[in-house]
Amino acid sequence: MDKSNASELLGMMDQAPSGRFHLKTILVAGMGFFTDAYDLFILGTALPIIEAVFHVTDSTTVGLIGASALFGAFVGAILFGQIADRIGRKAVYGIELMIMVVFALVSAFSVNVPMLIASRFLLGIGVGGDYPISSTLMSEYANVKNRGRMVSMVFAMQGFGLLFGALVGLVSVHVMSTDIAWRFMLGFGAVPALSVVYLRRKISETPRYSLHVKGDVKETAKVVKEVTGKEEAVPETVSVSSPRYGSLLRKYWVFLIGTAGSWFLFDMAFYGTSINNGLFLTSFGLAGGATLTAKIQNIALGNAVIALAFEVPGYWIAVGLIDKVGRKALQWIGFLVMGLAYLIIALRLGYLQTVLPLFLVVYGASFLFGNIGPNTTTFIFPTELYPTQIRTTGHGISAGAAKFGAGIFTFLIPVLTASLGTSSVVGLLAMISFIGTILTLITLKETKGKSLEEASGQANVS
Repeated sequence: MDKSNASELLGMMDQAPSGRFHLKTILVAGMGFFTDAYDLFILGTALPIIEAVFHVTDSTTVGLIGASALFGAFVGAILFGQIADRIGRKAVYGIELMIMVVFALVSAFSVNVPMLIASRFLLGIGVGGDYPISSTLMSEYANVKNRGRMVSMVFAMQGFGLLFGALVGLVSVHVMSTDIAWRFMLGFGAVPALSVVYLRRKISETPRYSLHVKGDVKETAKVVKEVTGKEEAVPETVSVSSPRYGSLLRKYWVFLIGTAGSWFLFDMAFYGTSINNGLFLTSFGLAGGATLTAKIQNIALGNAVIALAFEVPGYWIAVGLIDKVGRKALQWIGFLVMGLAYLIIALRLGYLQTVLPLFLVVYGASFLFGNIGPNTTTFIFPTELYPTQIRTTGHGISAGAAKFGAGIFTFLIPVLTASLGTSSVVGLLAMISFIGTILTLITLKETKGKSLEEASGQANVS
């Protein structure tokens, strides 16, 4: 099979109408991100209970508990990204969920703070591993017309995980003692992950990996038939070139700065505020309470309101706009609005504390436009800008950098707030968001409407 004939198989995938196969893949991949969001953000509700149960009083320890899973995700994203490029997406798909199942349960049975930090770190490895594999797998299966929508639908499941976590927290503290409630919150993360492990292990290898890396045209054609219903007689293999990782990364270093850098900046702001939502809401008088239970209920209710009113809509607005407006425009506009929202809070903190509905609108806008823009687009860009041979590696490095930034700022926000005050911290978030706007504009290119090979500049198959 010559180059043009080999490319025709992928062309069939690119032009295939959206169907049941795509929907199934969205659900199987999306449940991982539902679980990722639940596992990471449930801590925002559980953390005040954990502080009380284990008598944690210093902000450094609070920061470590909050950031441990994110530092684990840094390791997991880079590790699984490398592995999935070397041995295939299918070979490791589902393993990351099993890690999440095991250590969600272990964290729920923690008997002290070190055990909790360690188990959350190991859980985070599974969370991080899910990012490069699920995103790449969906991107490599999608058609050109709806690729952005399909990948963003996978990621949008994160919004439901956020909302579900807030509701679980609200119900838990209402019907359980606080010592049992936080354990239930953390341990329940095993349930959605376990629901799709089997389906992930049964999914086929992506046609692009089979063709570009393995040179197995027969396997590629088999999956193309599964997706499109069309069959074509082909030889079993075709010769492929496997460029070295170093040379490819040197070629794509500008994109790597753009994808890793912008995601790093976004997650510093997004996770730093989301996991510490209780801290911000309390500073505005929205999460107080005469008792610990009342305080947790108010934090959970505040998280639920923000998720339902701003975060979930943001994800699905992105789904509707991503293939029309494009990735780059949504990302820089999202960063810009986030920066403006944070700047308003920083400059008018005292006034907003007296007009709480206005505070919620401005604070909520940072989440709404963050999800419409960089929270979704930073997830999609690495699946499109890198060639098949290093797609999960590039995505893993980008996601890993993001989770490292998230971990740093989640750890630092309680410390900085205690020493500098809320206004200064939110001002720093504004600066981070404005830098993200500039970085997006100068390092990334638009990829909508292009095949993965065109978007990444990948050479034709030999």
